[in-house]
Amino acid sequence: MQFLTKRLLKFGFISEEDFTFFKIKHSAQDAAAEITQFYKVFHSARWVGERFVIRLNHCLSSEAIADLNKEFADIVRVGEIVQRAALPGEANELEIRDLPLLIFTPFRGRFGRFRQLIDAINSSATA
Repeated sequence: MQFLTKRLLKFGFISEEDFTFFKIKHSAQDAAAEITQFYKVFHSARWVGERFVIRLNHCLSSEAIADLNKEFADIVRVGEIVQRAALPGEANELEIRDLPLLIFTPFRGRFGRFRQLIDAINSSATA
């Protein structure tokens, strides 16, 4: 941690938000709980051109989507975060085609905020 804070953070190679990429846990139980929480609502993510597509295990409430748009407006480059059904290209992927999606066009430089977004998704109310 000292190298991260005294070198990389100090000289601007990483930002404070990049520290959300990892969690230090001191027991297998705590690590398992962290992994379980990470996949509570979040399923997976991918890039489709300029859009970032987040697959969800459960639909989020409309209030949760509104909250995400307010809290994460700083990383949305165009439009807003929207929830929708699977993209046409996923119709042949049986195991994921019915998963709800969050789609938005982000700024690509602040990946620590993406992890914060996933954490917020996992804490959001589902529909």
